[in-house]
Amino acid sequence: MIWYLDHSAIAVETNNHLLLFDLFGKTLQPPKEMGLAQGFVNPDELRDKDVVIFVSHEHPDHFDPAIFSLRDRLKRVRFVLPEEFDEIYQGDLFAAPNQTYRLPDMTVTTFESTDIGLAYLVEVDDKRIYHAGDLNWWHWEGEEEEFNLDQAKRYQQQMQLLADALDGNHLDLACIPVDPRLHSDCLRGLLAFDSRVFAKNILPIHFWGDFSVMQTLHDRHSEAVIVEAAKSLDKDDTDKQGRYIRQERYAGSMSRSFYVGEGLEPKDIRAKFENGILQLSIPKSAPKQLPKTTAIAIE
Repeated sequence: MIWYLDHSAIAVETNNHLLLFDLFGKTLQPPKEMGLAQGFVNPDELRDKDVVIFVSHEHPDHFDPAIFSLRDRLKRVRFVLPEEFDEIYQGDLFAAPNQTYRLPDMTVTTFESTDIGLAYLVEVDDKRIYHAGDLNWWHWEGEEEEFNLDQAKRYQQQMQLLADALDGNHLDLACIPVDPRLHSDCLRGLLAFDSRVFAKNILPIHFWGDFSVMQTLHDRHSEAVIVEAAKSLDKDDTDKQGRYIRQERYAGSMSRSFYVGEGLEPKDIRAKFENGILQLSIPKSAPKQLPKTTAIAIE
């Protein structure tokens, strides 16, 4: 079960744990009888759960010291914090970037943000959950080219480290920033992530309550080619009496999307699968014809 609480604040319940990411502000101030379903963390609702709270960094839209009041109100709660918190707050794990921590009941892998703090990959109860925090491709209009090129390099490096950490496995949930302040570049990070990693579910975060970015995401998705593949295997081995010796069942799938721009029709795209290789032929869009210059005499 997944709850979007606010901004980058997310709650994820697995079989045995409740994971809370980047709680802040009003999410920690529940009105009476309101809880996760309404966007609030209510201690009465969580009292009997095994709660793990993750903080990506100190920005006030990702962190509120009020989270530590939950230590006295919940039966079991742990705090995973960036290492720079260790002299100020009491935590259960102070994490450094680009490290893997193998706890008795989960594995936590961290990645270095392109802003400050950490992103988290949490492997728990046979689920893999990624929360980016402020790890994003921060391409700002009007910023120095050197800054934007550095952002591109650092972000893609971290996405490769994430892909390496997954080692071919999928994510069950990825929480990725789509900040509308980046304007037309708000999806750079998400699209670069999707080109490297397969996630069954992607949840946009860090959009400051501006849900118009969902329409932007929908529009860009309509300008993408989506490649999906699935394979299954059913194999039975029996003895001479027809009794099963072995039964094998396997099913797998993958999906990738590629931005191809505007103006293409599905009928224009050709696909060929041969010798284990999928080839896509996508025609280039014809350049737009500019109107001819016309001279107008001035009397």
